[in-house]
Amino acid sequence: MDLLNYSLSILISLLIGLAGFIIAYKIFDWMTPGVHFSDQLKADNKSVAIFLAGLFIGLGLLLGNAIK
Repeated sequence: MDLLNYSLSILISLLIGLAGFIIAYKIFDWMTPGVHFSDQLKADNKSVAIFLAGLFIGLGLLLGNAIK
């Protein structure tokens, strides 16, 4: 039973983390109306990719500590 509870806890944490990443991406996309991140990534804009990587790393650290 401990393995089932542990697996369920991991799954719930994963879903919360993914939802947090998607929400943060949508908020930043909404806050920068002149820059469409998906279009810039398709155009191989490395500065946008680095910005998003930093955003996701920071959010990962925050969400990881919040979920614990």
